[in-house]
Amino acid sequence: MHHVELSGRAMRDLRRLDHPVRRRILNLLEQDLAAEPQPPNLDVKQLVGRAPWLRLRRGEHPVLFRPLTEDEVAGCATSATEGFLVERIVDRRDLERAVATLTG
Repeated sequence: MHHVELSGRAMRDLRRLDHPVRRRILNLLEQDLAAEPQPPNLDVKQLVGRAPWLRLRRGEHPVLFRPLTEDEVAGCATSATEGFLVERIVDRRDLERAVATLTG
């Protein structure tokens, strides 16, 4: 099982979503992204020019995330050896603006 951590900004993004959409996103993160091995139908793509950031798409709200570094995983209180940091959950119309705010 992978460890999935949400940033403060991702938590705010989640709170702004309607309950059914929020539940769908949380299920996506908890069941699919955290699964080991991950399901083959996950729509994950690297963001061009923004390594190590990735985009996970399901519905109208892409999830922007990156793999956790070894030090970050070691600092987690879980036995996971790999994990992800979810930075943003945005509406697809705001994707370019959200990508521009990501730090390398």
